[in-house]
Amino acid sequence: MRKSLRIMIGIILLLGALTAWFSRGGSDTVYKEIPEAKHSAAYEPEILWPRTEEDKEIAGEASGVAVDSKGDIYYLHRGSSEYGGESIIQEPTLIVIDGETKKVKDRWGENVFASPHGLEIDQEDNVWITDITQNKVYKFTADGRLLDTFGDDYPFYMEPALRIRNVLPKFPTGMTKDTFARPTDVTVMDDGSFVVSDGYRNRRIVKFDAEGQFLWEKNQLGDHPGELNLPHGISHDQKGNLYVADRNNARIQVFTKEGEFLDEWDQNELGRPFGLEVGEDGNVYVADGGDALYPNSEKGSHQVVVLNRNGKIIDRFGGWGSKVGELKIPHDIAVNQHGDIFVAELENQRLQMFKQK
Repeated sequence: MRKSLRIMIGIILLLGALTAWFSRGGSDTVYKEIPEAKHSAAYEPEILWPRTEEDKEIAGEASGVAVDSKGDIYYLHRGSSEYGGESIIQEPTLIVIDGETKKVKDRWGENVFASPHGLEIDQEDNVWITDITQNKVYKFTADGRLLDTFGDDYPFYMEPALRIRNVLPKFPTGMTKDTFARPTDVTVMDDGSFVVSDGYRNRRIVKFDAEGQFLWEKNQLGDHPGELNLPHGISHDQKGNLYVADRNNARIQVFTKEGEFLDEWDQNELGRPFGLEVGEDGNVYVADGGDALYPNSEKGSHQVVVLNRNGKIIDRFGGWGSKVGELKIPHDIAVNQHGDIFVAELENQRLQMFKQK
């Protein structure tokens, strides 16, 4: 009897020690005071899509936006699906809008995605899309022909293992370097290499060469410099430096193309970055999606923030609402060569343009 009791106590102590170990390394979500909403006289707002009643019937959660070399705007939405949806979306999820006329010129992406999330257009106008349900990164031609798919398939145990790791950060999952766990965004370098923000159930940014071979990753949960807590958006500048929307840490982090930490921007006025894009002018354009998706919090700031290459805020505008010029959870952002800004709004389920005056 005493031996059995000792064994039971030993098991309990071992389980307690393992739980304590696996629980180490967590990171709390950062909340900021809500900055005062501002208006910018430099931009004229306009809703680009959906405009017709027919389009409004198929419009879903706004996910991504990007601009190609001709100035055409690509807008990604989830149609009848939602974040984490399991069913393949039957509606065309990619809406292509002519950069000059602002009229729809193409639609594709039906019967491909379950929950599309990140959107990128590379220097050859190939279209890259991440899917957080299928845990893949897809590469397409401009008209929607699939060129390549990246990301290992999940083994049967992976999803429950990741759910446990959400609670116990050090719990082992057996993931390979090529396994994504709800990848949020991707940016493609001039040499064809690409970096993925693998953010919802991983906490890493990971770089691959043009053929998809692993190069390096930053994969440490936390809020210290170089650590990440939901890397949600990613972009790069002409030097190849990487800019990451570190969403739960409410900051932007800057890394070299080799993954070395350079800087962090966490001003209160920056809010909570969801998506970001480095413009041709070198400025960093940020979609601040606020706190509306976070429990036990106020709505937070819902705005566009423009920073220079040193992280100084040079403009910001927007506020919660559904009127033209207002925003509800701006999820992604893009800018064209003229300085016009395009914002994909998650809750308003629309693409809005802020045309530079």
